[in-house]
Amino acid sequence: MLIIIVLIVAVLGVLYVIAEKNIHVKKELVIDKDINAVWEVMGVQYTEVHLWSTNFKDSKAGGKPKLSGLDYLHRITQTDRGETIQELDNFDSENYSLTYHISEGTPAIANSAVGIWSLTPIESNKTKVILEFQMETNGFKGLMLSSIIKLKLGKSAMGIAEELKFYVENGEPHPRKVESQVEQNRK
Repeated sequence: MLIIIVLIVAVLGVLYVIAEKNIHVKKELVIDKDINAVWEVMGVQYTEVHLWSTNFKDSKAGGKPKLSGLDYLHRITQTDRGETIQELDNFDSENYSLTYHISEGTPAIANSAVGIWSLTPIESNKTKVILEFQMETNGFKGLMLSSIIKLKLGKSAMGIAEELKFYVENGEPHPRKVESQVEQNRK
């Protein structure tokens, strides 16, 4: 019996060491458009993310502004998980970057979730989009699922980058977004 208890404690100890409490994902993709065209969609139209990203069924501006040059504080989005509010913490049009945190609708296994989106010019008609997501998990379940969460978050980040690229380069939503809209309308 003592051996079984020691074995269980050892396995849990190894899992604890392997698992991550703080998850960080960073995805980059080159978009064949100038930086201002990409910023127009990613930054200026921040509250219109539902037009091009499969992750969002709807989005709209809300809240009393706190950042200079904006007439809103956050975007309210509808996702498969329900409503989330993504509050802007930084919005820098000169450096083509924005940072937000999920102030409402954070997954139950997370203490916090932050997005950092930025653009870097490569050439006159090429821009690198960098999407970073940080999540602090909570509880034993969050800790144990952290590697799966990190994989899913990475896949989601790359999907967002690909759909942004397609939308900016083609002026229409990615086929995944079109298909998700058709499915949504059937319901």
